[in-house]
Amino acid sequence: MKLLVEVSQGLGNCVQGTPLCHALHLLGHGVDMFVNRHSGEKAAEVFADLWRGWPIVGKVFTHRRQFNVRDYDFGLSCYGRKLMLRLFEPGLALGVMQGAVKRQSESEANVELARFLGYGGDTPKSFVLSSDRKFGLPKNSVTIHAGCSWFATEKRWPRWREVCERLKAEGFHPVILGTEDDRSKERWEDAFDNQFKLNIKDVMALLGEAVAHFGNDSGVGHLAAAAGLPGVILYGPTSPIKNAPNSRVLLPLVAPKQEGEEHEQAAKKPVPIERLTLDEVWAAIMRVLRNPQRDPERALPPRRTDSPEARWRTYIEMTQSQREAEGVTEIAHLPEEFAPRVSVVIPTFNRKEAALRAVNSVLAQTEKGVEVLLVDDGSSDGTKEAFAQPPERVRYLLKPNGGASSARNVGLRRARGEFIALLDSDDEWLPEKLAKQLAVTGDALASRHVHVNVDGSRENKPEDLPGRDIFRDLYWKLSLKTSTLVFKRALLEKVGLFNERFPISNDWDFFLRVARETGERFATLPDALAIIHRSDNSISRGNRYNALEHAYTRICTLNALLWGSGLVSRETMIRRAGAKQLELSRAKHAEGGKRAKHKARAHARDAMRAGFWLQGALRYVRALF
Repeated sequence: MKLLVEVSQGLGNCVQGTPLCHALHLLGHGVDMFVNRHSGEKAAEVFADLWRGWPIVGKVFTHRRQFNVRDYDFGLSCYGRKLMLRLFEPGLALGVMQGAVKRQSESEANVELARFLGYGGDTPKSFVLSSDRKFGLPKNSVTIHAGCSWFATEKRWPRWREVCERLKAEGFHPVILGTEDDRSKERWEDAFDNQFKLNIKDVMALLGEAVAHFGNDSGVGHLAAAAGLPGVILYGPTSPIKNAPNSRVLLPLVAPKQEGEEHEQAAKKPVPIERLTLDEVWAAIMRVLRNPQRDPERALPPRRTDSPEARWRTYIEMTQSQREAEGVTEIAHLPEEFAPRVSVVIPTFNRKEAALRAVNSVLAQTEKGVEVLLVDDGSSDGTKEAFAQPPERVRYLLKPNGGASSARNVGLRRARGEFIALLDSDDEWLPEKLAKQLAVTGDALASRHVHVNVDGSRENKPEDLPGRDIFRDLYWKLSLKTSTLVFKRALLEKVGLFNERFPISNDWDFFLRVARETGERFATLPDALAIIHRSDNSISRGNRYNALEHAYTRICTLNALLWGSGLVSRETMIRRAGAKQLELSRAKHAEGGKRAKHKARAHARDAMRAGFWLQGALRYVRALF
């Protein structure tokens, strides 16, 4: 595919977009870059020059008028402004979600977009072009970024002068980096080797001659990471997770927070960086300088040749290569020489009573050649004690918490039956469920289900079962439930495992892979054979919008994987995404508030762009009042 990747905001943010470009290149895609700088084209050109000539990317743009989105198959937005999501048609662009940086750095969050598309290698190093300038620095030179620009003075640690004096006394040669905005009022930097007039490429050349880097959280730290330097970065009012440079040797030193404080500049009470003491910082610096080792090479895969089929296979291989968490334990009670026909995988987390009900519904099946793999995802509600002596034919597996998909995968890897059946711990089966399904010829089987609402009312769903083209039907709407699915274990080799990076819509993703592989060998029974309980802690009004955002990202991901395959047309991809935009608009409007209504209108506009003119217009009008 031909992709356009948007990097935006400050220098550090843009540098953190380069690992994504590299990962997409390794997947076989053609990659162009758009540097989206709010401070104007002149400033953007300075940044763009850092990657013009990098073999990983082709063209580098600095303004939206320089490119036509119709020249690209897909757009991707790194963490930041997400203009690609507004320029490309709905469903044809992927962007990093806001919450993705709560658990990982921007670099990792950006590369996650490539992992959604099947990238399974290490996170590539950040990259910035260097000039050919030679500085002739002494061998014991270390770089210091002691300031921060005028709009981020709260990130300045005030005792860098003393650090430089100590470094000099220890025989090191400190070099002060930055711009004129980084100078202190006292101009203490003039007593040392200072380089305040270098362009960014020259900074990269200078960093290449240093042995280590120390400084505040800033773009210079990300340049040091791109240069592979070891060192220490100080954090106070900014996040050591989100803003961490893409480095294994450039280490964070974090000011401790007190009650009510946050590592966030916009917080009411940001953590003051002054809380870090001189002795703490000096100790961290000396630990690095005792054995300064540059960032080691990363384990990157060879570049692939992209095609729709190769893209799909790469994605499946990625799911199969997911590492299982260490520490999985098993307690089993199996009859001697028991060879199950069906392995039933039940993931559970803090659902002791429901899990007991689910297990008992399996043991009550008229089909007796069944083993149960109850995978406990780190429950703390007594589930472990309840299954300390599991019933016959039950294997109780306890693992560290990692989500429903990782729990399912633990069971899938250990299943022994000819068939595998999936059951969520909130749900249960009717006694003849397996017997009726196994009496039907097929590689994969599903059925209707009884949907039990919170108020106790019941409905048989879905009203309309998928037709003969089950892949396209399920692509448009996942009407089947995971707890009804049975499939031949041999299919795992061809369809892969559950994608553990997807907290939402991982069942839709797995169903589609099964449907694509089996086609007409996927049978759906009209009988309602499973009972699906909607619990009080199902997706609620408060978190529904976030869940829908994840679901929308899954749609865009699948569209990218299917691009050019002929299975789904471009128009259908856009319509599918537009339908989800209507749901997003409704959910955001329900939150109330001025900002929520503004966002609801944006989703309504995207729905209209996807062809839902009337429904989108109604949503837009409702969000106005």
